[in-house]
Amino acid sequence: MKSEEIAKLAGVSRSTVSRVINNYSNVPEKTREKVMKVIREYNFEPNTSARVLAGKGTDTLGLFLFSIYDKKNPYRVYGNSYFGPFLEAVIDVGNYKGYYVMVHTIYNPSECWRIRQTFSQRRIDGGIVIGTERNQEIQSILAELNHPLVIVDYDPEEIKAIMPKDAKIAVINSNDVKGMESCVDELVALGHTRIGFIEGRDSTYSGYVRKEAFKRRMAYHGLPLNANYWLKGEFVKTKAEAAVKKLIKSGDLPTAMIACNDEMALAAMDTFKNHGIRVPEDISIMGYDDSPIASVTRPSLSTVRIPFYNMAQKAVEALSDMLEKKATGLRHYQLDVELIQRESCIKRP
Repeated sequence: MKSEEIAKLAGVSRSTVSRVINNYSNVPEKTREKVMKVIREYNFEPNTSARVLAGKGTDTLGLFLFSIYDKKNPYRVYGNSYFGPFLEAVIDVGNYKGYYVMVHTIYNPSECWRIRQTFSQRRIDGGIVIGTERNQEIQSILAELNHPLVIVDYDPEEIKAIMPKDAKIAVINSNDVKGMESCVDELVALGHTRIGFIEGRDSTYSGYVRKEAFKRRMAYHGLPLNANYWLKGEFVKTKAEAAVKKLIKSGDLPTAMIACNDEMALAAMDTFKNHGIRVPEDISIMGYDDSPIASVTRPSLSTVRIPFYNMAQKAVEALSDMLEKKATGLRHYQLDVELIQRESCIKRP
């Protein structure tokens, strides 16, 4: 069915049908509903290629997930405590607002060109990038792209220094300084002074911020940083397991540990329990993310809740503003976090 036929059946002009399809605001509601009734009845689908050639949008957002670590894990994206909730939230919010969401996983920094290609092929109107690792390839994209783009978990000052003048970029982060400070404060309040740390990766903004916030908060409380209690987990379950096994073998354990994500915290809990070390009686464990499994594992995991849904909502809203209002420049949003107290942390005798 062509738009001319819809116009005839609805008793309106072809230009009115076009304005309804392209969601123009200057169409009376009764007229809009009359046209939409015909469209629904005859299952009319606009020609996307024609819309693009006419300078209209595709109503499609690109979601680019960076997953360049833990390559042997088949669940490293959809089963990940960070990617999984964010992926669901972006698709849910995007669909609710009338956008299709095209998902693309980037497994190697050399594949960053796919972001540029997807825009140049006019397959998407705007993009959301999650899990970004700091590298030359992504920096080259940020330094030249002038299409609407949202970056989750990145240093806004670094982007500000390299982005072009006509860039349209929004950065969305969680308040990880507050989150990590609340972790340390909670353990100190429970009487812990020997606190270990399982770090993520400095190549991610959140990994760097959480690590530095932990060090500063320990110093604030006058607590030492024991090198033996400092483990490199890189946000990966298997690496966290290996690091915890090495710690256990040393025979010198802290009374509590903070992991930079729930995946590493849960890996630590399982490893301790497999070696006869009780959680939380012998060692308290705290995670970061509040993944779905955190509340149902036993003992349930104390953690910091990242507002994935709110961040996804803000990402889609920021893209809508850039697309509809033609907003340019750099905007930065920092969303609040919340300490969730559960069973994996107890007061030190």
